[in-house]
Amino acid sequence: MTPGESEFVEEMGRFLSGLGMTPMAGRMWGYLLICEPPEQTAAEIAEALQASRGSVSGTARLLAGPGLIRRTTRRGDRREYFSAPAEALDSMLASAGAIYRQMREIAERGLALTEGRAPEARERLQEFHDVMAFVEQEVPRVVGEFLRERAAAKEAGTVYPTRREA
Repeated sequence: MTPGESEFVEEMGRFLSGLGMTPMAGRMWGYLLICEPPEQTAAEIAEALQASRGSVSGTARLLAGPGLIRRTTRRGDRREYFSAPAEALDSMLASAGAIYRQMREIAERGLALTEGRAPEARERLQEFHDVMAFVEQEVPRVVGEFLRERAAAKEAGTVYPTRREA
């Protein structure tokens, strides 16, 4: 890995650890997003990340669960290969609304439990509920739009345009 690639891998480790995953999960996912060839064995990943094979194996289970990486084998080869396919986030993105639904439902139970309190005392929980209800509706819509636009771009043989608004 180049020094810049190493920094990217470390940054992914720091980022995902801030989201509750292990730094190794972020490092491994980051590496699989940029490595060549795109499929790597546990030994190759361990060497690139200066990690133990046991750490790579445990992290692979963690990342494979939500579909961030793919585990495959090859005929006649006992080794397992890991990759981060371009579609890895599709199913996670498509089900993102469910996470917000669960948080909204929890907030609703909290609001029901505190309905006898003054409105000011419930203000933070009500705000949390309202944000989760909004995001629950909007995330699936936005993700669906992205997936449709990306599919159309692929069908047309073009690259999905990244939109940046000021």
